[in-house]
Amino acid sequence: MQIKLGEKIKELRKQDGRKQEDLAAALGVTKQAVSRWEANGGCPDIEMLPVIANYFHITIDELFGYDSDRQIKLQSYMEQADQICKSGDTARHVAFLQDAISEFPSSWQLQYRLANALVSQGYQKSEPHTIVAKGSEYFQYNTEHNAKNKYWKEAISLFEEVLKQKIDDDSRTSAIFSLMWLYSLIGNQENAERTALSQPPVRIGREVLLADTTQGEKSEGYRGEAILALMHELYKVLRTAVMISHSLSHTQEGLDTLLAVVRLYETIFKDGNCGLYHNDMCMLYLSCSSVAVYLHDTRQALHYYETALDHFLEFPKVQKDAQLTAPLVKNAKDYHPSIVKLDRVWFEEHMQTFPAECAEAIKNNPKYAAIFA
Repeated sequence: MQIKLGEKIKELRKQDGRKQEDLAAALGVTKQAVSRWEANGGCPDIEMLPVIANYFHITIDELFGYDSDRQIKLQSYMEQADQICKSGDTARHVAFLQDAISEFPSSWQLQYRLANALVSQGYQKSEPHTIVAKGSEYFQYNTEHNAKNKYWKEAISLFEEVLKQKIDDDSRTSAIFSLMWLYSLIGNQENAERTALSQPPVRIGREVLLADTTQGEKSEGYRGEAILALMHELYKVLRTAVMISHSLSHTQEGLDTLLAVVRLYETIFKDGNCGLYHNDMCMLYLSCSSVAVYLHDTRQALHYYETALDHFLEFPKVQKDAQLTAPLVKNAKDYHPSIVKLDRVWFEEHMQTFPAECAEAIKNNPKYAAIFA
């Protein structure tokens, strides 16, 4: 019993990221006493066992090696957190996760969830114009303001901590993506570059490798996933390249570049079923509309704008696991793009660039009533 108890105390202490001094101070004993217990040179008095168990938020039975209850409790917290997240109550979501982490301070699953919740809360606490400031290059992040966002600063710390731990690949990818976005928002270029340079290049990405090296029935699915992944990343890079550059975002050359990406999407999704990628199409057409406005081509600007609205209306109809049906991607199953969901604010702000009569015509169109109601 002594050996198991000492090993369990050491395991629990390290699991929670606590030092021997922390445990000693909480129990009112010396660091040397804790060290002896963990080295199997002695064991705590029986009266101290409830105190030790309470310190680690476990039962006395769990202290002696039966820790299934602790895992069940952690799983319950994660499920409750996910339900609160679905409710849209971000403040409650954050508070719940903070309480859960006080009990399970080393759980990367809780830290990961809290970081994402803080990203949302940070965005809610800032007005759009304080996040992005328009400038000569179309837009730039208001890094001076964003760097003061305490929610984003805490989220960055949590994501950085999560990435030090052994986590699943999808969570790691998502954490890196979120961290890069936050670094960009606050203007931390050095850490953004450091994080990016630590990742593998595109040519050895998971989807590309699987598409190049597999054969048989699986190969078609992997090729579809590679097409989706590469197309989505190309869209993000090209759209940003056009819209941040005055020499492109105000010229026919920039519009032609965006339309080339549109044609690629329409070729891949030749049957019109874009699935989650309706979001990409919406963003592309909205960007095309912006450039057309600068070119004083109101007719085309309105056409692109209404096409963006059409894709926006299709997106809510799509389930996360919806099956694509176009020949090149119909067997792709395991690639889910990272997307920035649009809302009516994007469209209302863009509508201000149109003549008043055009804006009214769009708002009064029954087809788009649900968006502008």
